[in-house]
Amino acid sequence: MVDQTRFPVKAMFTKFFFAYLLLLTLAIAIISIWLFHIFSNSAIRQINELSYRTLMQGQNSTEYLVNQAMQVSAQLSFEYPIIQQMNTAESDPIVENNSLKKLNDIIFINESIYSIGIYNGNNASFLTSDYPNIDNEAIELLRNSDPKTKIRLIPRKLKLISGKNPEENVYSIFYYNRDKSTNAVLNALIVNVKEEAVRNGINPDERVDQGNILIVDSSGKVISDPTGGEFLKDYSTLGSIKKILTESGTNSFVDTSLSGEKVLVTHSFSNKLGWHFLHVVPYQAAVVSISKLRNTVIWISFILFAFSGIASLFVSGKLSSPLRGLVETLELMKERSKNNLKVDYLKEILYGVREPRASSELEFPLRVDLQEGTSILILRIDEHFDVASLEVEEVAEEVHKQMRLSLQNMIYEHMHPNHAYESLEINKDIVLLINNDNAFMNNQLLLDKVTRLQDQFKQSMDTTVTAGWGTYVNDTANYHASFQAALEVAHYRMVYGLGSMLTYETVFANLKHEFDYPHQHLKTLLDAIKLGKEEPIRGALDDIFNALKECHFELIKLSVNHLLLTVFITTELSIQYVKDDILTNFNNAVSKLRRLETLEQMKLWFAYYILHEMQRIKEKRKHLNSDLLGRIRDFIEGCYANTELSVEMVANRFDYNPMYFGRLFKELFNQSFSEYITELRLNKSKVYLEQDQITIKEVGVKVGFNNPSYFVTLFKKHTGMSPSEYRNKLKI
Repeated sequence: MVDQTRFPVKAMFTKFFFAYLLLLTLAIAIISIWLFHIFSNSAIRQINELSYRTLMQGQNSTEYLVNQAMQVSAQLSFEYPIIQQMNTAESDPIVENNSLKKLNDIIFINESIYSIGIYNGNNASFLTSDYPNIDNEAIELLRNSDPKTKIRLIPRKLKLISGKNPEENVYSIFYYNRDKSTNAVLNALIVNVKEEAVRNGINPDERVDQGNILIVDSSGKVISDPTGGEFLKDYSTLGSIKKILTESGTNSFVDTSLSGEKVLVTHSFSNKLGWHFLHVVPYQAAVVSISKLRNTVIWISFILFAFSGIASLFVSGKLSSPLRGLVETLELMKERSKNNLKVDYLKEILYGVREPRASSELEFPLRVDLQEGTSILILRIDEHFDVASLEVEEVAEEVHKQMRLSLQNMIYEHMHPNHAYESLEINKDIVLLINNDNAFMNNQLLLDKVTRLQDQFKQSMDTTVTAGWGTYVNDTANYHASFQAALEVAHYRMVYGLGSMLTYETVFANLKHEFDYPHQHLKTLLDAIKLGKEEPIRGALDDIFNALKECHFELIKLSVNHLLLTVFITTELSIQYVKDDILTNFNNAVSKLRRLETLEQMKLWFAYYILHEMQRIKEKRKHLNSDLLGRIRDFIEGCYANTELSVEMVANRFDYNPMYFGRLFKELFNQSFSEYITELRLNKSKVYLEQDQITIKEVGVKVGFNNPSYFVTLFKKHTGMSPSEYRNKLKI
């Protein structure tokens, strides 16, 4: 509880109330005076931003259209019909028709292009998609242009012989070649982009009221305007145009020369096109919406002022009410703030960012003296694994949080008041800094308390907690090293099991500096998998994981990952015709393995995984083998008479290793390859022996025996009689 003699509740509340009321009144009065200026400036900035965005959209759109037209001209220059039309010495109707078809195809898919012309300097011909119009002006522009200057983009009025309008506003892009000696134009492509396409591409943003975009070139001529009626008019004498012609950057200003009215002008310059883009907005239209907003805000300010007065009257009537709850809340917030500062301070010490300071220099109290001998202990709540369910999920975050809170309460019960300690949470671990005079190995009382704490937590929560001790700190510079040692020691619950008491000295005293990977045990395991033998699996896993217990944590992780990869490859990739989604299977296996915390859990999981995979593969092979058996039988049925028939020949036919195929054949047919072939040939020979016109020698050859004596001997061995005796018996 808060001591009210120390905290004058009533007097402080009264002062706070009247001070608040005075500040609120002054604030509302000041806001009412300068609110208009703030919103006006805000409106101008907003309009400038929107105008600039609109200009950039228009500029990018225009540059895109120009780039598109240039690409069209470059593309056409590589088309064979166009090349012929540009360079042929005499006119050719077929070439012209092919060229016109190509031009019309291009225009059909590019709506922004008005027309395309091809000029041939060799025969002074001009072919245009806008037939019968002849663009004589373009030809004259080419002939009269400075040979040293590339003319690329020219706004002009295209004279038309036919059509609704006598002229068409276009931007012409020239792609041409000159004779190096005479500078005469050899050939040219003229792409005319519609002015309307540029105009439609630079429509202003809908949020900018009554805004227009105007484009002028470096001489002040209008390149594009909202209606198209001002195209190529000279605006260079207007004040705003004079201003922007001397600038190449982006700026905004207020002007009256364009329309006689006050307007807000935003200007940008396209280095690529050499054009000036202007966005013109009537000034009053720009600020009218903000003026309305200003009035609304002023009304809201008055309403707030009235509401504040009513609230102040209500609060003043409650001055005599007890403020104990408010004071306690403030004190609690203050305490939490101090605790957060303390936690950050301790974390910085443990991470080696800073060294401890004297307690008298801190803004918050510490229950430990960091200048004295200190032990660092990490308590890590274990998450258990059920081998019967491979789909077990991690402990929910909220459940884990409640477990940590319960553990903190138990720590307080066991440590207070005999041991000075501080506790904090770092990455779901609870870290304790405990003052003790001697190193923890010699402080049996402290060890016993931590052991009892582990037992109580297991009984209460049905979950174990692992304890990892860092090195003893007897120098303020060693906190970071001790904390890192505790973190590293805690990892070795993987070896010692869940709920272990781990110390830096005992853990690293049992580790081998040189580790020999158990390759022989791994070979035993893999051979058992390949042969489908389940008996050696668990023994080989026991040997492998017993060897891993003696190496460093990082080597354990690498070795376990290597084991998983090796086992996975053996079970998934070395079995022919068993094809699944390999990547998904591997990711699932990795995900399940990462949930495990001890080598014992991993060993059990590997045993389950391997046996499960072996059964899965066995079932798939059984299904596949029935089909394979039929295909092998059919193949042998067709070539049993071949004297060169061998297990190697059949194995190669079905893409198998001969040695493996021999084992597979015996598994499928329940007899060896040679036994099966011998039996088949002898059965076939019995059929031939029924035909008297075929000699014994011919029968042997027909069924694959090129040695008659061997055939007779083998037949008698299996039937008890010679082939001739068997034939004579059939006649009886």
